[in-house]
Amino acid sequence: MNKMKHIVKRIKEGRLKELLTQLTWLSVYVRKYWYLIALYTFLMTSGSLLSLGSTVVSKDLVDAVTGQNAKDILFIVSLYVSTGIGQIFINVIKTRLSLRVQLRIITEIREDVFKQIMQTDWEYLSEYRTGDLLYRINGDAGMVANSILTFIPTVISVFISFFSAFWIMIQNDPMMAVIALIGAPITLFTSRYSMRKMREFTKKNQDFSSNKMAFDQETFQNLQMIKAFGLVNHFIDSFHDVQQESINISMAQNKYQSFTSIITSLVGQFVGYACYGYALFRLWQGAISYGTLTMFIGMAASLRTSFSSIVNIIPSLIRACINAERIMEIVQLPREQEEDDEHVQYILDQSKKLGVEIRMKDVSFWYKEGKPVYEHTNFYAKPGEIIGLIGPSGQGKTTTLNLLLGLFHPREGMISIGNPDSDFIPVSSATRCLFSYIPQGNIMFSGTIESNIAMVNEQASEEEIIQVLKTACAWEFVKDLKDGMHTQVRELGRRFSEGQKQRLSIARALLAKTPVLLLDEATSALDMVTERKVLQNILKKEPLQTIIVTAHRPSVLSMCTRVYKIQDGRIDEVNEEEIDKFLNGIE
Repeated sequence: MNKMKHIVKRIKEGRLKELLTQLTWLSVYVRKYWYLIALYTFLMTSGSLLSLGSTVVSKDLVDAVTGQNAKDILFIVSLYVSTGIGQIFINVIKTRLSLRVQLRIITEIREDVFKQIMQTDWEYLSEYRTGDLLYRINGDAGMVANSILTFIPTVISVFISFFSAFWIMIQNDPMMAVIALIGAPITLFTSRYSMRKMREFTKKNQDFSSNKMAFDQETFQNLQMIKAFGLVNHFIDSFHDVQQESINISMAQNKYQSFTSIITSLVGQFVGYACYGYALFRLWQGAISYGTLTMFIGMAASLRTSFSSIVNIIPSLIRACINAERIMEIVQLPREQEEDDEHVQYILDQSKKLGVEIRMKDVSFWYKEGKPVYEHTNFYAKPGEIIGLIGPSGQGKTTTLNLLLGLFHPREGMISIGNPDSDFIPVSSATRCLFSYIPQGNIMFSGTIESNIAMVNEQASEEEIIQVLKTACAWEFVKDLKDGMHTQVRELGRRFSEGQKQRLSIARALLAKTPVLLLDEATSALDMVTERKVLQNILKKEPLQTIIVTAHRPSVLSMCTRVYKIQDGRIDEVNEEEIDKFLNGIE
């Protein structure tokens, strides 16, 4: 009755539904590689049966050596040696097959998870730390792959080993089989408690591992800033705290495991002594031979081990489900919706002769937590215009660019894009191909200058890359480098100054040849002469290109067709006098 109440309670809590959902997700990969898993199961089962066969043959071998069956000693020895050699070859094949299947499954899961993360709506994904995502792709995916490979083969192999050993024991001495399983009730009782604790420890370990990877990733990525602010000792202390937390979690888990290990070991020891004592008693009675004594002891140990493995199957399943749950949490986030692909391509084709226009109509936006960035705002940008965005920090300039890119979505109103005097479509991830974006951070990737720029247009020729470098005023320093465009950028572009990285970022954006260019303080590290020259080069090269720039410098704003100020939840077009007031800090 109590057990039924417990089951009903778990169902109400939704745990059973969660478990079924996780198992369904795991089964997708099981079905995909069923033939390899089946072969691995066969090899694993064969190894278990050979091990049992070796124990049975050892009975005849001992009897032969002690003179009870000496005439068949050569055959028995050859059989005993054959089973041992067979186990060696099966183990080698099983190990190699295991590696092959595991690598294929883990590769597919990682690629699948990586793909879905890349296609996840940015607004939801941005809530997760980079290190956490990395651990889910690598750590959790690896554990899931191992579970998918081993769970079914282990279940089948263990059950076959258990029932085979039990059958052999029953055939020879039923009492011995009963004694070997006398500790089963205690094992079952302790396992029920251990499953709940195992879930807690597994969840805690996985969460800690994600947080630790996030800490490591953020620390090394920002090492320059850490050194610049004299924070080295602070981060050394923080790392020590992280390591200490790892020790505390491990010791707490070890304390619990030690307690359960003592119980199971004492039970196992007691059962082992009982089996051994009973076998010696039967030998003293003359009811069994020395060979049968050896077999009894081996079979009793196999029976106890198999039963313990059966009990441990559930905790291993729980661990796999927790890993699966962490991956599913990410892959089930909302995907970016790519719609109107044909219409977007038409807009892109027509933009070469018409350009594109952007309209923001009655738009309101706020983050999940916090007050509105702005409400019921309007703004537009036409082909060939440079639109400036000004406003205090944190008021929504970068947010506006993210909305235009479809990284965030309006809570109310609509942002649309299209060719002038044509049908417009809502901005989404599908329209992102109409934009080139230069963020404040001037993001560069490991590789060469050429590979960093060409990644947005892999069909571009070397001449085209040189041309955009000239337009961005970057060729003047690139051509003087020893390896020219083949110079290694290094991680985060640390080889170059901020001004050089900005010009390289602009060159990359220009190579994409999109009708809209978004610059987020993208010329802030340039001197005013270079800044003006770069903007003039861009306009001269693509007279129909729509440029939207966030800036605080008069040299940029003086070139703008219109300037909008984002402040206090509004976007308002401002005149020169209002721009001057803002730049001079007068409100």
